Amino acid sequence: MAPRSLEHKLQLTMFRTGINLAFLSRGILGWFTSRLDCITSFCVVYSFTGILFTAFVGTMIKNQPLYIKGIDASNQELTKENAFGAMGMFIFLFSSSAIYICCYKHRNNEHQIRYQGYMRPSAMQRLGSRDYHVELPHSPSLELQHDSDDEVEVDEMSSILS
Repeated sequence: MAPRSLEHKLQLTMFRTGINLAFLSRGILGWFTSRLDCITSFCVVYSFTGILFTAFVGTMIKNQPLYIKGIDASNQELTKENAFGAMGMFIFLFSSSAIYICCYKHRNNEHQIRYQGYMRPSAMQRLGSRDYHVELPHSPSLELQHDSDDEVEVDEMSSILS
């Protein structure tokens, strides 16, 4: 068997590394999508805090720049624009996370219900549960009252039930 060249070994190594990275990224992506509701809730809280902080820093730079070390008249406008630009990114993150929560908060309810063992009526009808009847036992006191009054109806019902 002829020894493999260095180029061939590099190609095989890069191919295997690519497959491993694809498998790893698929697992990480699946983990993130399964926990997207929790991550989105965290993003809402984090971005709201960021909005408040950058608004505070931006107004401090705008109104009282001498309380912040390193800001003078030459870079005051640039730092103010940067602070409010960061606030804009936090606003975008907050709004997109809030929209996701509002639109998809009831997305997994059917999955959770099925996981607990319940099924929708349409799914139950497809499985043939329309023909399934349950007879509930009656209390003895009710049977005694009905026996004396309606003996004829009991005979009619017994032919239907059997």
